[in-house]
Amino acid sequence: MKSRLVILEICGLFFISVNMYGQYKIDPAVHNDRCLLTGNLLYDLSKDINGVNDDNSSIAPKKVVYRRLYYPFVLGLYSAVIPGAGQFYTKSYLKGSLFLGAEIILWALYLTNENKGDDKTELFKKYADENWSVARYAGWINANFSQNIAVNNTDPNLNSWERVQWNELNAVEDAIGGDLAIQPTGFTHKLAPHGDQQYYEMIGKYCQFGGGWADAGGYTKEDVLANNGLGNVSPQFIAYSKMRGDANDYYNIAATASYVIIANHVLSALEAAWNASRLNHRIKLKGHIESRKIYGNIVEFVPTLHVEYEL
Repeated sequence: MKSRLVILEICGLFFISVNMYGQYKIDPAVHNDRCLLTGNLLYDLSKDINGVNDDNSSIAPKKVVYRRLYYPFVLGLYSAVIPGAGQFYTKSYLKGSLFLGAEIILWALYLTNENKGDDKTELFKKYADENWSVARYAGWINANFSQNIAVNNTDPNLNSWERVQWNELNAVEDAIGGDLAIQPTGFTHKLAPHGDQQYYEMIGKYCQFGGGWADAGGYTKEDVLANNGLGNVSPQFIAYSKMRGDANDYYNIAATASYVIIANHVLSALEAAWNASRLNHRIKLKGHIESRKIYGNIVEFVPTLHVEYEL
């Protein structure tokens, strides 16, 4: 216990001797610009009162180049939000330009094809509503499969998809598709409600719905399975399928662009974090107390952080 107190007293006397506020007086008679303390203990102890080093001059502080430290997580986050941002922060301008340029091009590609896909979708939906009728499809089932689906043809104000009870239609489709006595029939699906994405997909994809097109007057149940199951469909069916295919092509390009956009964000973030970590490994920190003359013979000691950058 006594030894600890002695150590504390010694430390206290030391700090008091240099002033609690980090200041001390210099004797004007021996003062010169070289006698300021550097904070390097070995170097400062090797100097006489006039600031002259002894023979061991190798312990003088080395010149340092100041650089900021980089935080890999922060810079990775910057680039995850805006590709290239972390690279620009570390002055990797070429890499930053590549990531940012790729981002701009990919977004332009995505938006262009997404908008084209939307335009094509509106076009084929309008074409379907004008040329394909669920009431006509139900009538075709009644004629070819001896069914009796109720179709309201008396009210001219009803749309074609409002003239049929959907539950009844789906029940008949289920029965035809599952009737082993008349297999195969080509009935593999139940028509989705009007307006659904599957509704517009089914009427231009599966031959069982070929009888609903306006130009399919001679379409029979044998045509459903003709051409090795490909069907003997009408020109409107084929034209509509192509329109849907064009829309899907645009959407597929847009989807691919979106995946690459995500990859660009991830790669930019990883590269920014890696580059920051790499730069930090070339940086060395050195802390010391720097002396600054305030006025007269008063000198202030300032804690200073030096960063050494190895080129």
